[in-house]
Amino acid sequence: MVLDALRNGWERKLRSWPAWTAHRISRLPAIERTRETRYRSRLAAHASALPRLTGLDALICDGLRRNGIFKTSLEALALPASADMFSVARQMAADYAPKARERAARGENFLMVPPAMIMMRPDLFAWGLNERLLNIAEAYLGLPPAYDGMAILHTIADGREQSTRRWHRDREDWRMLKIAIYLNDVDGDGGPFELDRRGEIATRADDPSAVQSCPGPAGTVIFADTARCLHRGRPAQRDRAALFYSYFSRRPRNSFFCERSGLSRAQVAALTRDLPPRQAESAQWFRALPSILRLIPTAPI
Repeated sequence: MVLDALRNGWERKLRSWPAWTAHRISRLPAIERTRETRYRSRLAAHASALPRLTGLDALICDGLRRNGIFKTSLEALALPASADMFSVARQMAADYAPKARERAARGENFLMVPPAMIMMRPDLFAWGLNERLLNIAEAYLGLPPAYDGMAILHTIADGREQSTRRWHRDREDWRMLKIAIYLNDVDGDGGPFELDRRGEIATRADDPSAVQSCPGPAGTVIFADTARCLHRGRPAQRDRAALFYSYFSRRPRNSFFCERSGLSRAQVAALTRDLPPRQAESAQWFRALPSILRLIPTAPI
């Protein structure tokens, strides 16, 4: 097991080298200033075209702006096909659980239902392209959204503070939207999603009053900006399965930290072949990247 863990660690480092090299170059002060100026210009140019939200959708966007997070439920959202999506995702998570435990025993920390299983149920992927979700994403991000797909993650009840169970920010963009859906009941010991509500000024999760923990029953839905705010899955004492949908702008800050759902570009193209233009363009956002960025492989999580 120790040898497997060491081997996996070295493989991740080698595969991550191009992305981290590109990241270091992009953070050079002159380059970073130029990129941020262009980002602000895109925000200003698109401001008049943003969707106008009402009802719960407007409350979600307002909560994201104020606190970086909003908690609701599938029942309250009432999106079409949610019951089927939820049922299928729960069954997939249950079917994958033995394999997840086997992989965890080999020292792997990030346990995700494999793409081959997702390809068998394209409705899981398509749920994240619902018009209302794209409108919420666009209104919050301030730009046309890129949909980075979905993943079913399994957290093993080992209590370890590893990988996404450590406090961190996501690096994909200046702002992001991640939607988490619990596939089982999650209490305080079940690895709830947690976020530091101090938002942009947060540097460490050292003030318990600033942390919003999100326990909830199966079907709980959490909208969160995981780039702006520190967040984690609390180390779990019971297994947790959750479904995650990810969004950012179509010219993300660090494209080489995107595309981590496990689905290849060819698989995404197949899943979106018959979808309307807005949905297809959101899911195939990588087609509009400059050629040099398309060539940099994604860093593994």
